Amino acid sequence: MEQKTLSADARSDLKTAATRRLRRTGKIPAIIYGHRDPVPVAIDELDFIRKFKILSESQIIRITVDGEPYDCLIKDYQEDILTGDVKHIDFFEIEAGKVLRANISIHLAGSAVGVREGGILEQPLHEVEVECLPQDLPEPFEVDISGLAIGDSVHVDQLVAPDGVKILTHEDQVIALVAAARVEAEEPTEEEELEEGEAGEVEAETDEEREAAGAEE
Repeated sequence: MEQKTLSADARSDLKTAATRRLRRTGKIPAIIYGHRDPVPVAIDELDFIRKFKILSESQIIRITVDGEPYDCLIKDYQEDILTGDVKHIDFFEIEAGKVLRANISIHLAGSAVGVREGGILEQPLHEVEVECLPQDLPEPFEVDISGLAIGDSVHVDQLVAPDGVKILTHEDQVIALVAAARVEAEEPTEEEELEEGEAGEVEAETDEEREAAGAEE
């Protein structure tokens, strides 16, 4: 996997007001943590958006802070609900030669035959956790769903992991399935409603007649 790079500036003022000013100047506040002391940094927003269209934990990023390189993964980020802008990023520094755990995305490929037959495609699982050395970190898993008929499903145990990669997510978990479309109960027609109403009136009259007959006795 190609390694991407970012330049960052160390920041010392961590107060809320300073963070807001930072964002107004086109910077994203972030922090790098791991086996060394945490390092608060600021990265250029435009540069980050240009290089990272999709945020993924499987991408190793080399961040240079005042000449010091840090090989990191994106572990978490905060996003503005309204605008979608990234407000803060947590980077986790990895160690060369040390096994790490990361979440790898799952992409579905193809058009399921069951969907063309009227079924509904569902994807309960969008990523799996793996364990490997940094250099073995895999690309997102691609799952071909074109052969799935209604009622068929794909499970974690059907994923093929590259050499040196161990999938930790339970093998029985469902990645994708094609479910039968639900049939909703039809609304009664005006004629059916009218018939039901007439039946109710007849039943009510019958009850009244029984009561009257009982009184006469």
